[in-house]
Amino acid sequence: MANDSFTNVSRRVALIGAAAAAGLAASEAALGKPLAEVLSAKKLRAGINPTLPPFGVFNAQNQIDGFDADVAREIARLMKVELEIVQVGSPDRIPFLQSDRIDIVLGAITRTVERALVIDYTVPLHTQSVIVLTKTGTAVPIAKPADLDNPQVRLVQVRGTVGIPWIQANAPKAQVTLLDNYPDTFRALQQGRADAMVDVLESVVIPMKNVAGVEWKVLDEVLASTWVGIGVQKGNTTLKDVLNVVLFEMHRSGFVGKTWEKWFGVPMKTPVPVNPMF
Repeated sequence: MANDSFTNVSRRVALIGAAAAAGLAASEAALGKPLAEVLSAKKLRAGINPTLPPFGVFNAQNQIDGFDADVAREIARLMKVELEIVQVGSPDRIPFLQSDRIDIVLGAITRTVERALVIDYTVPLHTQSVIVLTKTGTAVPIAKPADLDNPQVRLVQVRGTVGIPWIQANAPKAQVTLLDNYPDTFRALQQGRADAMVDVLESVVIPMKNVAGVEWKVLDEVLASTWVGIGVQKGNTTLKDVLNVVLFEMHRSGFVGKTWEKWFGVPMKTPVPVNPMF
């Protein structure tokens, strides 16, 4: 009996040990590839959203291109690894990162406290700037953001965008029309049914180019700025640390600024300071 009891205990200990080892292996698999594994595989997997122009677009060969793709290619070149671009969307980009389907994620992933609780960020890659977009020839001259707070000013906005809370707080007297998409919004501005809108510059720069016959005017004052880094899996400090150095060099060399102008056609409204302390 004593031997049987000992054997049973031994089996239970072995089973517990095997389960613990399996759990540890699963945890390690979910942690994502640290720098050493990326370098060993000679491959960096970058998640990019191709439906967010010009950050991500499909080119004539139906390949993912755009600002983010150029940035990812330069990162891979500097790290001396192959780049694999993985298509992601806004809802699944963080799950892809957490489940080790990608090593980094781009796509205007604005730095927020909520996201920082579940992923890690590099130093900023770029900014996004909330601005006032108007045009010449409006009935009421609009030279500064304060001019919007006028009952004769007609604003048009896409529902749910960042400009609406700003208008509610700073231009409550203005007339506001809410529409469902950017084409309808720009059509209202083009046809003279609206005078201005408040939005993220990076969201309107391409539609501005696609609307002919309007002399657009972006006011100089930036109402708010957001910071956008590259996302890596939570706790993957070895990869994040080298990416920070890579991004610093890309900013210092002017690569980020030149690539931004290549795709957006204008300089970054709020430049990222080149700061070696990170």
